[in-house]
Amino acid sequence: MVKKFLIDLCQRLERLPGENTKPNFCCFAITEECMLRCQMCRKWKTDAAVKPGDTPPSLSQWKQAIGSLRQITDKGFLINFGGGEPLLKEGVLELVKYAADNGFTTNIATNAYLIDEAKAREIADSGLSTINISLDSFREETHDYVRGLPGVYRRAQEAIAHLDTHCPSLKKGICTIICGINLDDILELTNVVQADQRLEWIYFMAAMQPNNTPPQVRWYEEDAFRQLWPQDTRKVHAVLDRLIELKRKGHKIVNQIPQLRAFKSYFANPAKFVKTAECNMSRALHISAMGDVFVCFRWARLGTIKTSRVEDLWLSDQAKSVRRDVAGCKHNCHFLLNCFFEGDFPYFF
Repeated sequence: MVKKFLIDLCQRLERLPGENTKPNFCCFAITEECMLRCQMCRKWKTDAAVKPGDTPPSLSQWKQAIGSLRQITDKGFLINFGGGEPLLKEGVLELVKYAADNGFTTNIATNAYLIDEAKAREIADSGLSTINISLDSFREETHDYVRGLPGVYRRAQEAIAHLDTHCPSLKKGICTIICGINLDDILELTNVVQADQRLEWIYFMAAMQPNNTPPQVRWYEEDAFRQLWPQDTRKVHAVLDRLIELKRKGHKIVNQIPQLRAFKSYFANPAKFVKTAECNMSRALHISAMGDVFVCFRWARLGTIKTSRVEDLWLSDQAKSVRRDVAGCKHNCHFLLNCFFEGDFPYFF
C-alpha cells in the first residue's frame, strides 16, 4: 500500500505545471482556411486574432518548430496537424514526413474533401500515422447539411476507399460532432463504423460555440446556434448512456467512459466545469496558423516560431506562469472537453 501511495504521489507531482513539465498534447493549427461552411465550426469566417498584414510561417520555420519540439518531448510524441482544413496547406504532407522522420507520431484531422487517388498516394508517402475523417451522420443529406456544402458525404466515402487502397499502414477513423442536428443518427452511425472493417475507430466530440463568433456565456440559446444544441437533455443522456454501454462491449468507440460522462454533465449544464480535478490543458502546446505559440488560446501568447524556438518558449518563465494559471481554469473549452481529456489521450494507441 505504501509503495502504491508513493508511486501515485510521484505521478501526481510529475503532472503539476512546474519546472520539468513536458507537453502531453500538441496541435499545429496549420491553416485557418477551409472550403466547407460547417455550422458548428465557422473557421471559414475571419479570425479576429489575425492582425492585418500578418503572414504565416514558412515551411522552413514550421520544420524548425518540429525540430525544437523534439528537444522537449519523448520519441513517439503525437503532433496533431489541424485547421481549418489542413490538406489545403501547401506543403503540409512535407511537414508530416519531416515530423515522422524525426520520430514523431502524426495525425491529421480532415473533412476528406481533397482526398482523391493522387492525394491518398501522397499521404502514404508522407508516413502519416493516423487520420481522423469528419463524418456526422450515415445519412448523406444530414452530413452535407451540417457541413454546409453538397457532396461532402460522397467525398468522404470516396476518400475512405482511396485511403484503404493506397495507404495500407495508415490507421483510419471517424470523428463525429454530437449536436442537435444529428443526435438521432449517432447510434446508427456507430453501428455503421463498427461494421466497416476499413475503419478502426469512431471518436465523438461535443458541440461547442462555433469559432470566430463573439463570446457568449449562453451561446446555445441564441437563434443562430439553437439547432446545434440538443434540446432534450434526457434524449442526449440516453444516447450517451448507450455509447457507454457499447464502449464496455468492445465497440470501436475510442472515447474513454469518463469523457462520455463529462459530455453528459456538459449537455446538462454547460456552465458547470466537467472535471473533478484541475484543467489538464496546462500540459498542452498550441501553435496557430500564424505561428503564435500558446499553452491554451484563452491565455497569453508565449511568442512565435518565426523568431523563437519552441523549447525556449515552453521553458520560459512566462510559460511556467501561464501553466499555473491554466491549471486553475474552470472553463469547458473545446480542447479540454473534446481534444485532450485527461486519461483519454492519445486515444488510438
